[in-house]
Amino acid sequence: MKLTVACLAFVAALTISSASAAELEPKLGKKGALLLEEKFDGTELPKNWNRNTGKLTVADGALKASEVAADMHAAAFRRPLPLQDAAILVKFRFAGARMFHLGFDPAPGELKKKGHLFSVIITPANWSITEHNDKSDPKSTNKALARATASFEPGKWYELLLEVKGDDVLAQIGGLEPLRATSKDFHVKKPGLVFRTGGKDADEVHLDEVRVWELK
Repeated sequence: MKLTVACLAFVAALTISSASAAELEPKLGKKGALLLEEKFDGTELPKNWNRNTGKLTVADGALKASEVAADMHAAAFRRPLPLQDAAILVKFRFAGARMFHLGFDPAPGELKKKGHLFSVIITPANWSITEHNDKSDPKSTNKALARATASFEPGKWYELLLEVKGDDVLAQIGGLEPLRATSKDFHVKKPGLVFRTGGKDADEVHLDEVRVWELK
C-alpha cells in the first residue's frame, strides 16, 4: 500500500516528536524513585502547591500563574519537596508572561547566604542558569553561569528537564543545546521547587505534567 504525502509528513512529525522526547533523559545520572507527579487534571490547586505572590488557577488541565500588580513583586509559588540530587521535568508555555523561573532555595542551615540558590530563567527570547545573589551582602549580584538566545513561541508547549547532581546543573529543552553550570554551593539540600513568573496582570505562564525523580 502506498503512503500519501500527508501520511509521510505525519509519520515524519511523529518521528521528530519522539526523538525530541527521547532526548529529554537525564545526562548527569540515572532516574531513581519518582518523588512527585502532578498533571493538574482537577479544578483546584493541588495540595502543597503554595502561593507566595501573584495569582494561581487550575483550568484546562494546566496550572496558570500570573503576576498581580498590587503585589509589586513577580508571582512566586513553591512546591515543598525535600530533595538534593534530582531531575525535574515540566511542560510550560508562555501566554503573555515575560519570564518563567524554575529553581531552588537552600534548605535552612545549609548555607550562610540569604535568598535563592539558583534558577533556570526563561524568557521568550533567551534562557539561562543563574546563581542568585546573597541578599545579606549588598555587593552580591546574580550571576548568569550559562546563557543562550532562543525563541519560545507564545501558546506553544515546551518541555524542560532540569537536573542537579552534586554541584553540577544541566538544563535541557527539546531541540536546543543544553545549558550546563557548576557552583560550589549547588550540592546542598533543598526544601522544594521554586517557581516565578512576571508580566502584566493578565499575562500568564502555564505549567503541566510536573515530575520529579531522585537522580542517582
